[in-house]
Amino acid sequence: MAQIQTITLPANTSTILVNGTGQRVWIQGQSFYLGGSNVNSDNGIFIHGHDNLIDLGNIAFGENIYAFSNHENAITVFYYTTAL
Repeated sequence: MAQIQTITLPANTSTILVNGTGQRVWIQGQSFYLGGSNVNSDNGIFIHGHDNLIDLGNIAFGENIYAFSNHENAITVFYYTTAL
């Protein structure tokens, strides 16, 4: 089963991008930073390129991944679960 969600990142604000549920997660978007709740342009992992689909793997239940952008931005999050 797959789900797609678009998250709008306000400029200069750390925003929850993924709430972990054990599902596999891919993300796609323009220039932004990934990290913890205090992520910003100084301490985040820089992601660039709207054509890149980035596999974050399975995100554990209760784990949150945050994103930060210097300008308003939209990130597409793809969730995937296999049927048992």
